[in-house]
Amino acid sequence: MKEIVMDVTALPRPYSRADADRGLDEWNALAKRQNDRPIANAENQPLLEAIFGNSPYLSRLLLQYPDILNSLPGRGRVRRGALSNSGANNAPLLTSPLQGEEMSELMKYLRLEKGKLALRVALADIAGSWTLEQITAALSDFAEASLTLAVDTLLRLAHKRGDITLPHPDAPSKDSGIIILGMGKLGGHELNYSSDIDLIIFYVPGALSYKGRHTEQKFMNSLVHDLVSVMQERGPQGYVFRTDIRLRPDPASTPPAITTDAAYTYYESVGQNWERAAMIKAKPVAGDIKAGEEFLNSLAPFMWRRNLDFAAINDIHSIKRQMDSLRSKDIKLKGHNIKVGMGGIREIEFYAQIHQLIWGGRQPTLRSRATCETLSHLVELGLIDESKKDILTRAYAFLRKLEHRLQMVADQQTHSLPETDEGIAHIASFMGYENVDTFSRDVLECLHAVHAIYTTSFQSAEKLGNEGNLVFTGVGHDADTLATLRGMGYSHPETVSEIVMGWHHGSRKSTRTKRARELLTEMMPTLLKRLGETAHPDAALLKFDEFLHNLPAGVQLFSLFAANPHLLGLIADIMGGAPTLAESLSKMPELLDAVLYADFYEALPSPEQLAAQLRETLAPTHDFEDQMDELRRFRNEKQFQAGVQLLKALVNAQQASLFLSSLADILIRKAVEIVTAEFAATYGHIEGSQFAVIALGKLGSREMTFSSDIDLVFVYDVKDFETYSDGEKSFTASVYFNRLAQRLLSALTAMGRDGRLYEVDTRLRPSGKEGLLAVSTQALTHYFEELAWTFEYMAFTKARIVSSTSSFALSEGSPAAQDPSVKPKDDELKINLDQFIRTQLSKPRDAQKLREDANDMRLRIEKAHSTQNPWDIKYVRGGLMDMDFIAQYLMLLHAPNTPGANPGSATDIFGWLKRTGRIAPELADSLITYDRFLGQIFNMLRLCCDRHFVEETAPRGLKTLLVESFREKDFESLKNQLIEVERVVYGQYSALLQP
Repeated sequence: MKEIVMDVTALPRPYSRADADRGLDEWNALAKRQNDRPIANAENQPLLEAIFGNSPYLSRLLLQYPDILNSLPGRGRVRRGALSNSGANNAPLLTSPLQGEEMSELMKYLRLEKGKLALRVALADIAGSWTLEQITAALSDFAEASLTLAVDTLLRLAHKRGDITLPHPDAPSKDSGIIILGMGKLGGHELNYSSDIDLIIFYVPGALSYKGRHTEQKFMNSLVHDLVSVMQERGPQGYVFRTDIRLRPDPASTPPAITTDAAYTYYESVGQNWERAAMIKAKPVAGDIKAGEEFLNSLAPFMWRRNLDFAAINDIHSIKRQMDSLRSKDIKLKGHNIKVGMGGIREIEFYAQIHQLIWGGRQPTLRSRATCETLSHLVELGLIDESKKDILTRAYAFLRKLEHRLQMVADQQTHSLPETDEGIAHIASFMGYENVDTFSRDVLECLHAVHAIYTTSFQSAEKLGNEGNLVFTGVGHDADTLATLRGMGYSHPETVSEIVMGWHHGSRKSTRTKRARELLTEMMPTLLKRLGETAHPDAALLKFDEFLHNLPAGVQLFSLFAANPHLLGLIADIMGGAPTLAESLSKMPELLDAVLYADFYEALPSPEQLAAQLRETLAPTHDFEDQMDELRRFRNEKQFQAGVQLLKALVNAQQASLFLSSLADILIRKAVEIVTAEFAATYGHIEGSQFAVIALGKLGSREMTFSSDIDLVFVYDVKDFETYSDGEKSFTASVYFNRLAQRLLSALTAMGRDGRLYEVDTRLRPSGKEGLLAVSTQALTHYFEELAWTFEYMAFTKARIVSSTSSFALSEGSPAAQDPSVKPKDDELKINLDQFIRTQLSKPRDAQKLREDANDMRLRIEKAHSTQNPWDIKYVRGGLMDMDFIAQYLMLLHAPNTPGANPGSATDIFGWLKRTGRIAPELADSLITYDRFLGQIFNMLRLCCDRHFVEETAPRGLKTLLVESFREKDFESLKNQLIEVERVVYGQYSALLQP
């Protein structure tokens, strides 16, 4: 492999000559005002020009602290001691200036000292006087000293207030039990020039003698809050260090300071592999150092495992594979992130850490916090060869120096190379290059060399995806990950990132085992990509989160996804495209089992097959509640199958509606049988009685959708109303059948583990909600002869008897019904009700009154549900409501003089009108086409949209799904077609029904 050569000069040249000259002028003017200050001369001018011509931030510091240049003899050769104010007596690096109880004094002091340190380190770095290790050590030492001073000061003040009693008032942190772990580059003693500091704060319960008014936990939370404020709050003098405390266990649900007991429980139960990797660099940096070291020693079994856990290594490596993106696949120079991009610093760190996780349990010498030190130990143990170590070590030093230069320009925590030629030229100059091309060559060769070593060392790990950065480990939101999620179609990537990070933290029971999280990591890119392609990406992710929430365990299901990748795509389609199915699946994950059966995607069962399957399902059950649970489960499974097939375009909306209607018929009939048997066990039967269920609305016309409720009317017939039932408790017919109807209604609507069977509306019964729940045939006849309104006759154009029993003793499932020699009686009630319905529809009517009544009812509905949204298919003018009113008006108008008038859908009625010559064939065909078109859209929206469809806010995926369902070229074409259909339908309505 080609050796990396960094061709740099000793001092950078000024990129901006004008800025350099301006800075020198200000420097010399300052020197003249202060006679004891050195002016720019042959010895220091090159260094001054390098500062003034490249870094506005350092220029300000240099003019603010000119004395610091005095520590640079000759050409900038800086001694180690020149960068601290510690002397030969080993005095502390920092001492508190605090006189009273105002923390502002301490904060000001630390900010000023940080500015001076930043300048000293930068001068030594730019002058080439220090190694990388010396530079990062100076920054890390200062961070530790700042934290120590801040913690000691806060504890001393708390002791003075009487909140706590310190074991050692002169050494506040000693034996305090407060553990402050430095993580990442602080823990590794590798802080970069503009690093933030990552901390985790634990405390030993009871170590501090807390005497305050609150609790020890609240005191610790307040202490951490004050510590973070001291470190990162900005003032006129800047800030000390940006501070991040989110690397603690499950930061979304834990306090800022965590007890050591809680920490042990977390790491032993749900600690993640990435947290093992992060803990490699953990170091006690302030507080009770001894307690911190004991804490880390106690975590050794979590961090360092004797057995070679290669499954965990794949999990760690998948984190980096998720970071690889298409845009950085070729390692282009401009905009490349030298920290987390391909070939960057993170690959070198991961390379070392992965080897540490594999071998550190058996080789204690590998438990080093420093990256380059670890690489050297790997060579010593024969685990990597010398050449790889040399390449990675030199690349690490080069990239860290480049990282420092990027950050020195404006004191920004950036890791990305500039996007412009001018920016690249500036950084090349600041790095000391005379030639931009040479700089570009060195950077690219460095990145390629690192990436080649990293990838060839882990060839067994398959790439997880090429959609872009997808990093959900650690804390905070990765900026590139948010950009990737936004590009995938998510509107709120921060929320998505937060949810996924929660999964990795074990926020769901299904993700609390190590194996479950490893499987989840592997499937995450595919899952997010597929969810992002759905109609509602953000809603789909939330539904999937709900789905995980209801899973008792995740390994089995995640393994199922791994073995059957197509299921992951189906899950995404359901979560993002079918809220009704998603709701069912979230509550009943076991519905996925049905997908694995060979017949799941075959033709939907016929009514006869459904009835047979239901009988087989119910055969082992005898208890009433068990039987009703099985009915709900059966309904969910079959509706799920139909929904998936509609979503996959294996059936059309009309076929799905017919299937859902047949399913409802069979379930209602079975529910009547079960409820009747259970009711009769106590209340007996009424001899010669009959009971029927009439369906109206969508069920009556066999047009059920996935969110339809069912409109039912309960009717009974009895020879003698004074006859009592023959059970232990007996009632007359009216009481008996109304209680039976109430029991049936409760069974249909009761909420069980798998939801409810159906939502039921009984308001279309005679006299509406004021009338009895069950009506006798005599009362029904009287009502329609004397009291019924036109709209009730219109509702009866969709009336259909779905269940009827002539004798309860011979109901399906009874002993008599199981005897083949016993033949059931003719279903007299069903025959009579069918005839009754046809009679009511065929009554002669006044055409003018019929038109006025129908139009008046439509206007009332419009007033309650007024809309201009063409996608509100049911209520918009020219939509399904108008279509139904046209059909029902024409049926009631022509039925008295036209044979064959039977209840049904609008399409059924238009077909009858066409066959009998009551309307022109062309008009009938057009209306049928329009009705099916509107019904198809309505059904798709009911499946795929859990609220009203609004074009402006509708997800792109849902629009695409609609376009594909109707084979239109684009959404605009489909919309125009819909508007035109509604215009024509409304025209027909106006011509027929409006005055």
